[in-house]
Amino acid sequence: MNFKGQHILSTKQFDKDGLIELFQTAKKMEKVVDDARKGKQSKILEGKILATLFFEPSTRTRFSFETAMNRLGGRVISNFDMMNSSSIKKRETLWDTGKVVSQMTDIIAMRHPEVGSVEKLAKGSDAPVINAGDGPNQHPTQGLLDVYTIWKKFGKLSGLTIGMVGDLKYGRVPHSQCDLLKHFGIKFIFVAPKALKMPEEIVGELKKSKHEVLEVEDFGSVIGQMDVIAMTRIQEERFANKDEYKKYAGVYVLDKKLMGKAKKDSIVIHPMPRVDEISSDVDLDSRAKYFEQVKNGVVIRMALLAKVLGKI
Repeated sequence: MNFKGQHILSTKQFDKDGLIELFQTAKKMEKVVDDARKGKQSKILEGKILATLFFEPSTRTRFSFETAMNRLGGRVISNFDMMNSSSIKKRETLWDTGKVVSQMTDIIAMRHPEVGSVEKLAKGSDAPVINAGDGPNQHPTQGLLDVYTIWKKFGKLSGLTIGMVGDLKYGRVPHSQCDLLKHFGIKFIFVAPKALKMPEEIVGELKKSKHEVLEVEDFGSVIGQMDVIAMTRIQEERFANKDEYKKYAGVYVLDKKLMGKAKKDSIVIHPMPRVDEISSDVDLDSRAKYFEQVKNGVVIRMALLAKVLGKI
């Protein structure tokens, strides 16, 4: 896979070799972070500027991109409230915004609540654009850091059983995870209410690629089969009808008792923020990796920034 100068808009852009190459680079970036904490600042992206354009609230993703750029010696310009404090308020198009911002920066990370919005901005941009989440559609770097977390733990991806639990219909994270994991020999277990189950086109694509797929509603009956327990929250912001949301809120809760049924060497991942789907009594379990994922997100984004800008 050729990373240099490319927009990173979708997990569908990645192939198996490109993923392993990126993960190996991310592993090396862990030393760059350690060195920076000891006062040895990297100069890999010295002189480069990242713009973070966020039309939707974020903590982990925005801070992670900005930390990644800073760790590599680059600089950041940022707007965390583009909807209300940019020229979009004056009806500037996303194409024009992309064209304008790219005259001042070397690379852009963008989040927006509407499907396809990041691609619109990228079409106008003269700089590479990385999708930091466009509504229920794609969140490629979250998917990458999730799969990197799995790869780091097990040293492989093929042969694992991946369980995905929660809102699989609207969740852009499980969709992105499936796009990446389909390149490896995986057994998928999807746990969701019927109204929130994984879209048929994704299930069909996985089955066409010869992956085993099991769809169930009862979490407790299958947790013992999972090497990876990938939790997601029921996303209130994706429901037009709040009463409909309340029907499913809290439908799956991973707690200490349920973890007693899980494999001793399994791991739990979650893109965060959590609401009530993971009990705090799981936090001290050595299998809980959702806070470690935050660190993994920084090194994955460091690797991606460096590769897209052609510095590694």
